[in-house]
Amino acid sequence: KVRGVIRRKQEDAQWINTVPYGYVITNQKKNTFEIVPDEAEVIRNIFQWYNDGWGYKKIANHLTDLHIPTPRMKERERIEARGDDYKRTCKPEWSIITVSGILTNDFYIGTLRQHKYQRNKINGDDVKLGEDHHIVFQKHHPAIVDDQVFAYAQQELQKRSKTNYRGV
Repeated sequence: KVRGVIRRKQEDAQWINTVPYGYVITNQKKNTFEIVPDEAEVIRNIFQWYNDGWGYKKIANHLTDLHIPTPRMKERERIEARGDDYKRTCKPEWSIITVSGILTNDFYIGTLRQHKYQRNKINGDDVKLGEDHHIVFQKHHPAIVDDQVFAYAQQELQKRSKTNYRGV
């Protein structure tokens, strides 16, 4: 039953996870997203720096040096502002994985992509599904990054992973 309910919500374009960095949900029932301006500027900078030839580590170190709060720290600020307790740990240093996740997430161009993973059993591991299983909604919410900028970043990502690219 639970799997069926989740599947129906995904097919109805209802968001069921935490929102990616740069967005907040303003109305859970209507599923409306709002861009957070300062976080959106960080995301645009990450894409710009990557497209200019910077690597994940250099971007992460630069964001840490600028004392920009990590996505987890911003999440903690929002939850504590509501008056709730925040139980997860968060570090002030940006990680390579966080930068990589932002660069590969097509949510930032307004695409809602769901059903990327499926759990085998109730306590089993998540299995990554192929693109043919994804439920995709184009132009679902406001975009932070331009389509061309995102496409160029994906081309660079492919090119850098096939060669032994080590930055400029």
